[in-house]
Amino acid sequence: MEEINIEAGIKSLAASLREIQSLLAWAELERTEYTPGIPPSFRIDNHIEEDLRAACGFFLKTAMDLHEILNGKDAASVELAQRARWRDGLLRIEAQFRRLNTGARIGL
Repeated sequence: MEEINIEAGIKSLAASLREIQSLLAWAELERTEYTPGIPPSFRIDNHIEEDLRAACGFFLKTAMDLHEILNGKDAASVELAQRARWRDGLLRIEAQFRRLNTGARIGL
C-alpha cells in the first residue's frame, strides 16, 4: 500500500464534502428566495437534488473504500502512528458529513 493512495483518497473525500456543502448552500439559497406566486429573481439549474445524491454516493463509497483499506491486511505494513493519523482524518471528515444530515434529504 502506498502512502500517497490513502492520502489522495482522504483529500478526495474532503473535496467531496466541500462539494456537498456547496450544493446544500445552493439549495438553501433557492429555498429562502422562493416566494409563492412570485417568479424567482434568478433561475439556477435545478439539478441540485440529483447532484447532491451523486455527491453523497461518491462520498459514502470513497469512505467505505478507505475504511476497507485501513482495516485490511495490507495496512499492517504501514506504521501504526501513520494509520492512526489517516483513520483520525477519515473519522473527522465523516463526522462533518454526518452533521450535514443529508441522509434524510436524499432518502437514506
